[in-house]
Amino acid sequence: MHHQRIAAFLLGAWILGSLFMIFVATQNFSMADTLGNPDTHAALRDMAGRLNQLFFVNWERAELVIGVALVGFLLFGMASRLLASLAGAVAILVAFQHFLVTPEMLSLAAHLDTSENQFMKLHAIYGVMEVVKLVMAFGLAVLLLPSWRRGAVRAVEVQPVDYAHHGHVDR
Repeated sequence: MHHQRIAAFLLGAWILGSLFMIFVATQNFSMADTLGNPDTHAALRDMAGRLNQLFFVNWERAELVIGVALVGFLLFGMASRLLASLAGAVAILVAFQHFLVTPEMLSLAAHLDTSENQFMKLHAIYGVMEVVKLVMAFGLAVLLLPSWRRGAVRAVEVQPVDYAHHGHVDR
């Protein structure tokens, strides 16, 4: 059925979006480092940080929607509890990031001068969680691929028809 394809599409969107967000976050800070003079360097890095906060909060919301949809398709469409459990674990990890780690990081970022060590610890935890999330998503993709291939339509051998009388053909 098409449930495998939809699940593969959702998982691919999730992985691609996560990789894109990693790229965007690193590019924002590298551009802030290369642009401007030393006087504006701190302001540009602050702006890059605020943009990354906005992007990551919104991406986490999108991940929650994608995760719930993926779990639904895997559980009800494909009836695979193993795949749905793995996708659910990734979605729970995203929920933990979104509702616990990210708000704490945002509150610490507002007072970065007094709590830089704690912010850096949370940032490292967030980075490790992103890597774990991607590894789990790639593992899910590896498990999903064989079931998707099994459901593929196989080629049907067609027998040629050879009629001696072709009078029915319009000329």
